[in-house]
Amino acid sequence: MSEKKENPVMSFIDTKLIPVSQRIADNKYIKCLAGGTMSLMAIILIGAVFNLLNSIGFEWYQNFIQGIGINYLFNLIYNACMNLMSVFIVYSVGFNSAKIFGHEELAFNNGFLAEVAFFILMPIGSYTAEGAFGATNFYAIDYLGSHGVFLALITGIVVTKINIFIVEKKITIKMPAGVPQNVSDSFTALIPGTVIVFLFAIINWLFTMTPWGNAEDAIYGLLQTPLSVLTGSLPAFMIAVILSQVLWFFGIHGSYTILPIFMPIWLGYLADNTAAQAAGEEIPYIFNCGMFDLTTIGGCGCTLGLVIVMFFFAKSKRYKTFSKVVLPCGLFNINEPLIYGFPLMLNAAMIIPFIVMPLVSLILGYAAIMLGLMPAPVGLVGVTSMPVFFGGIVQGSWKIGVFQIIITLISCVVYYPFFMAMDKQAVAEEKADEAAEQ
Repeated sequence: MSEKKENPVMSFIDTKLIPVSQRIADNKYIKCLAGGTMSLMAIILIGAVFNLLNSIGFEWYQNFIQGIGINYLFNLIYNACMNLMSVFIVYSVGFNSAKIFGHEELAFNNGFLAEVAFFILMPIGSYTAEGAFGATNFYAIDYLGSHGVFLALITGIVVTKINIFIVEKKITIKMPAGVPQNVSDSFTALIPGTVIVFLFAIINWLFTMTPWGNAEDAIYGLLQTPLSVLTGSLPAFMIAVILSQVLWFFGIHGSYTILPIFMPIWLGYLADNTAAQAAGEEIPYIFNCGMFDLTTIGGCGCTLGLVIVMFFFAKSKRYKTFSKVVLPCGLFNINEPLIYGFPLMLNAAMIIPFIVMPLVSLILGYAAIMLGLMPAPVGLVGVTSMPVFFGGIVQGSWKIGVFQIIITLISCVVYYPFFMAMDKQAVAEEKADEAAEQ
């Protein structure tokens, strides 16, 4: 009897990608970053669910939740969970990093030191209300959500390394025996903490002398400058999509980096595109917001196919349970739980489909438009959360909706072998855990 021939794609993933991914995952710095984000899964999922409830784009539904005022509660919960994500992540990375680098006794205070250092880098705004006696200072929430995740990750690691270096050099205040442990830990953190906050204050001061004014705007300013030329052609648009995906892979909000550059241009296209549509003419500006939305079906990475595959084919308990949460979110193009909880961030085993699938969608979409199989999307802004097919109709045609369904099916095929390799590994880990417990 002939042996069953192994699928070459699965073989490549099992023998090449998974070992590389495992080596990367075993790196202490990657463990710090991944552990810091995955610890927040509950908060991320809660925020995603309430964002989903608030974002369902049907007019009757929006009229209902706004009419009874429950949308205010949805927004309140979403903002607390997602728009403070960097604040949670910097503590979590600081806490987990101390443990991973062998200093669990420092973890609690190290998390708070990372938190303080992060806030030192944040710009402080000020305004004076009419009739007030003085100005009110505040931290802008825009800097504390996913926009600040990359800076939070860096801060958590840097603070940990400084703290551990000082402690290992024994440059700390030692308390006598008999002093409660929590009091002793607080005194141990005094000298490292003073060095850390002073160092980060200097960093903040240095950034105030730059054109950006603060560290976070500097990161995004440096990333956005080279992106400003990437409009107007398929190759340029492809580069923008690739950069967005690469940024997402490293935990930087790719859409927040890309969209502020393109959005003013796309808004300028909208009037001409809608006028052409009303006149029954071809859309003059193809590369618009609607075209970008074709690369984010299910969220960045066109991950709706991934969550569908996970829901129907996962064999591990981990992914079976996880899929029940992420599938409803994915249907409305919300995939933060996948990015930070699966995670797709820093996951070498998934980087190929994560980058390739949006490009496949973009190229096939462009080809379909050029061949006359579907019209170009009008480029309406703010309809990203519309489900597959309905979003296509809103962008100008049922044909675009059908194309979205086709891309979703292709996404299932592309993600399938990569996910099944990860699922196979998860099953093996679960069996090993069960055997260890017996």
